[in-house]
Amino acid sequence: MSRNLSESPTHLASVFIAALWLLSSGSLSAMEFTTGVFLPVSINYDSNIQMTNTDEESVTFYNVNPRLTVLGSDGINTINFIGSVLFQRSSDEVISEDRKDPSLGLGWVRSFERGEFSLSTNYNKNSSRVTERRATGLIFNDGSVISRSYDAGIKYLISQKLNLSSGLNYQQTRFTGAGLNDFNSKTFNSKLDYLYSEKLTPFVQFSISRFENETNTVTNVFANNLLANNTNSSGKSISKNLLGGFTYTTSPQLFYSVAYGVNHISSVGNGWIGNASINYTIDEQSTLVGTVARNVAPSGLGGFLKTDNLVLNYVYDINQKNHVGADASWTITRDANNSDYKQLGANYTYDLNEDWGLRTYAQYRTLKASTNINADAYLIGVSLSFNNPNLF
Repeated sequence: MSRNLSESPTHLASVFIAALWLLSSGSLSAMEFTTGVFLPVSINYDSNIQMTNTDEESVTFYNVNPRLTVLGSDGINTINFIGSVLFQRSSDEVISEDRKDPSLGLGWVRSFERGEFSLSTNYNKNSSRVTERRATGLIFNDGSVISRSYDAGIKYLISQKLNLSSGLNYQQTRFTGAGLNDFNSKTFNSKLDYLYSEKLTPFVQFSISRFENETNTVTNVFANNLLANNTNSSGKSISKNLLGGFTYTTSPQLFYSVAYGVNHISSVGNGWIGNASINYTIDEQSTLVGTVARNVAPSGLGGFLKTDNLVLNYVYDINQKNHVGADASWTITRDANNSDYKQLGANYTYDLNEDWGLRTYAQYRTLKASTNINADAYLIGVSLSFNNPNLF
């Protein structure tokens, strides 16, 4: 890629943020701002960070993750900012290097009589070992993945029962130390909701995404097999999704959503996609949330990757100060690497006072993949956190 094209995201970011700021600056003096500060400090022990079958190596992590949030509103315009940095020290830098990963987000929403318009941008840096283990089922060196995204959206109430929402997204993802392809994707999506009754809302949703490799550094055999199916040697691919479904509110305590549709990838062909979710407030003390989905998303393996996901989360408030929770997730990749990743977790939280909380947690995970991986690991940790969403 030429130098001009490679620098274009930087120019796009500058223009995007400047536009966001100028569009909302006229009412800044009339806005009321709320500032929140969050400071969790934690220690984690991971028995097998590399998820290997043999020669398992454990690591202890010392984490500090300060976060600042700013929310401003004048009743018509809303500006929100969130910034955090994960400072992580490792007991063995040969196995897992020390990290300093920032995360930044800036957004603006303007409401009007029949809807709203929004702009947002985000920057995130994470460990590629952690993100790709779940996304692709592959284990890489302890590198980094940097993601930049820019979004514009609009919601418009066509009538009392018909609502249209549309959006544009540009995302650029770059890897270091992981041997994966840098890529960018551009997505347009549109959703039409119809309020059939107070309980039932059918909808139809369409999206189209364009994927483009910015590098071609992938050398693993699974990625090569995926690329071999792409007749477009330029590393470009287009994915189209069409979904139909509904949300249904059984009672104020229970609502769920179901959707099913088709997907077409220019480099692969047709397939099906879908999702279902449930949110159940069992009683005043406990809540259960669950989702199951088949998705198609861009990946550093050189194209769109198909994954199946199941996520469950349960929370029980023993009393005002004591809380317990449990979670489970299951991810299966279907394309470049047949993998099966499961994770079970449990946690206990004690509210020391209004601002301070103590949390202990445990996690067990397994990974099976066609790379002859059949590994498991556990993680235990404790954290002390200061949380004040309305400090200023």
